[in-house]
Amino acid sequence: MTALMIAPTPRMPRSSAAISLLPACLRRCAAAGLQLVVTAPADTRLFGAGLRRFPERQLDAAAHAGWSTAYRVFRGCGEQPHDRGSWRVLVADGDGQVFGAITARFFCGEITRENLYLSSLLAHIGPVFRDECERALADVFSAAKRDGGTPAELSEPLVLPGTHATLIAVTLARAMVALAAAFDSPVAVTATDHGHSEFFRLMRLGSAPLGRSGKFFLPPFIDQATGTRMRLLVVDMAGVRPWLRAGASADLEALRECCPIVSVR
Repeated sequence: MTALMIAPTPRMPRSSAAISLLPACLRRCAAAGLQLVVTAPADTRLFGAGLRRFPERQLDAAAHAGWSTAYRVFRGCGEQPHDRGSWRVLVADGDGQVFGAITARFFCGEITRENLYLSSLLAHIGPVFRDECERALADVFSAAKRDGGTPAELSEPLVLPGTHATLIAVTLARAMVALAAAFDSPVAVTATDHGHSEFFRLMRLGSAPLGRSGKFFLPPFIDQATGTRMRLLVVDMAGVRPWLRAGASADLEALRECCPIVSVR
């Protein structure tokens, strides 16, 4: 499928190269035969305001469907309720095989339960703790809207093991920083493995455990579907490390100029 072919080595914006890691990541990916592709939410009604922030996106329903299929093959599962509201960042080879992915939902308008991955995750835990989690989530999202920010939900990056795994993981992280920079002060909630390196990385960047109005933090819980000890974190872009915020606009410039952003319409 021609839509999945690797483009030539991208030209990097000069203004990004000095302060952003993303252009260097994209050059190294291209040298390794890998490309970075972003797919926009398929739900153009609820997520239309976010789509309009990327007027340069490629309107190609067939290519979007192809990348959605490649993502599902990578994940080894079918379409999930929250997928239609997801921005996906994919790293793939020239045959369209995905080697790494990270997703996020940015809620510029209505927040619906079916568009939240956390709704399906919390469905497996006890009702009392689930209620506390949902109340805390509502508190964070309400505060974000009140302060002019964008409520969001972030997934953990998933990367296939191999020679380029570290490069792919770093590229996905920088690309998601770039994508988030297109929205107004994103405040994201994410579920992460409490004992995994990603949890400690997010904490070092300035994230905090999800809690109820600052009164207490919610403890870790066991995901009944996988047996993983999970923790819910709040990633407020206004509160992350200054160097990460400073590089975000340059990352966004590089993403806009060098990576296809594929949309249904």
